[in-house]
Amino acid sequence: MKQIFTILLLICACSTAMAQPSKWFKKARKAQLNIITYDASGQMLRSTNGFYIASDGTALTDYASLRGAARAVAIDESGKQWDVCAVAGANSLYDIAKIKVATKKATPLNIASSNSAKGAQAYIMPYLSSKAPAPTIVTIDKVEAFDGNYVQYTLPHKAPELSTSCPVMNDNGEVIGLLQLGLGANAERSYALSAAYARDLSISALSATMSDYRDLLLKKALPAEKDQASSFIYLTGTRDTALYLSYVDDYIAAFPDEANGYTMKAEMQAAKGAFAEAEETWTAGLKSNANKGELLYSRARTVYAAVQSNSTLPTDWTLERASADIDAASAEEPSPVYTALKGHILYAQKQYAEACSKFIEVTTTPLRDASYFLYASQCQQILGDSTAVLALQDSAVACFTKPYSVDAAPALLMRSQTHLSMGHYRLAVNDLIEYEHLKRNELNANFYYQRQQAELKCRMYQQALADIEHAATMEPREPLYQAELAATYYRFNMIDEAIAAARKAIALDDNFADAHRILGVSLKAKGDKRAASEAFDKAISLGDELSKTLKEQ
Repeated sequence: MKQIFTILLLICACSTAMAQPSKWFKKARKAQLNIITYDASGQMLRSTNGFYIASDGTALTDYASLRGAARAVAIDESGKQWDVCAVAGANSLYDIAKIKVATKKATPLNIASSNSAKGAQAYIMPYLSSKAPAPTIVTIDKVEAFDGNYVQYTLPHKAPELSTSCPVMNDNGEVIGLLQLGLGANAERSYALSAAYARDLSISALSATMSDYRDLLLKKALPAEKDQASSFIYLTGTRDTALYLSYVDDYIAAFPDEANGYTMKAEMQAAKGAFAEAEETWTAGLKSNANKGELLYSRARTVYAAVQSNSTLPTDWTLERASADIDAASAEEPSPVYTALKGHILYAQKQYAEACSKFIEVTTTPLRDASYFLYASQCQQILGDSTAVLALQDSAVACFTKPYSVDAAPALLMRSQTHLSMGHYRLAVNDLIEYEHLKRNELNANFYYQRQQAELKCRMYQQALADIEHAATMEPREPLYQAELAATYYRFNMIDEAIAAARKAIALDDNFADAHRILGVSLKAKGDKRAASEAFDKAISLGDELSKTLKEQ
């Protein structure tokens, strides 16, 4: 009798255990998914499980099954198939992923608000194709915390491989985790990783650079914040135009009153030659509540750049249109960025005085930068006002302090050329010395030759000799540098060296009249009048009139 009573108690206990999930099992079943992934050729890769956690189609699954997939679909309990449209969160370490399914309306599981305890019952839902009429009931062996309040459960259950990522529930029909298999075919335990952890995964701008996301080929969901979303698109660095435009379309859908989405899309379309589509995008933006100044600036900048690149363009893509757009943008909300673009447009239209005025105007704003002084100086150079050119270049250099950064190099080089043209040779050399400090590893032999010419004119002979020797060493097969080296040696009364350098120049180019003349002068100084006369005769035969005078002296 006692044995019969014990059996009855066990039967009652089992009945009680099975009664609890019967309240929520069918509803939970509607949230489950079979997820199938495919490679780029359309071949099936893997089949796994997942489940909805929100009515908008947000679902959870395992990371490993998505790796290498170019496409994924989710099949629900009714057999309907939906595309997986984006990855909304991922962590390869915990083998977890949050995805977006393009369903019309999902029946989600509720995620437990608190963690289950060791010894509590857990219910492992069967995978969709399983004929099991109820979940498998287990007792939680261990609860281990990670990343704060999230947990991983250890379950005394040898789960079949087909059960990966099935939901694990508590008594109330709330999901506590995703089922993960134990290691090895003979593993006697399985695990459940916190569903709350998977739910809380999110994408930020920096996710675009993280390997967990870059290793997944599937499209990613945009971050929820607009600045993060635009930065994410930029950081993806995708060259796939269709994918890029799909991200931008998502941005416009999420932030319809932000100009950034329309400008990104229109500029990409224009870059691909889809000018009509670009016009439609800018027009759509201008009809929205987006910042009109930014949209007009985008269109003006794109038209200006296209005209400058000599592309085949629509007839109304002209500098005049770009100018009108930037004027309209400035009327909406003045900006130094708009003023700068206006200056560039005016320069392209050869309205140099007006362009100069715009560039100088920019230098009175927070956008003040050496480059705008240099742009203005180029305008004045064309207008022929060398005094104004030098004053503007002085202002450009004054934007930097010593020791100069490499950003000062263009201003120093341009000012050195102006000093040379005005006969300020020592000042030119000073700028070229500073330039050399900044760009030493990028300089060629011609730089040292040009500086040597300036040094000669201001009697910096020792420096001139060092520079022409450097130029000749850098390009030993250039006859000009060998001839100039010979002439410089002659100035220093280094006659033997001058003769050797002149002969090297002639060996490189026998028709180089200057080299024969320098050889003649050097041989004459050496006292070899016959050889000198022959050298002068060769120079004269090549049209060098100066050699006639030198020969007669």
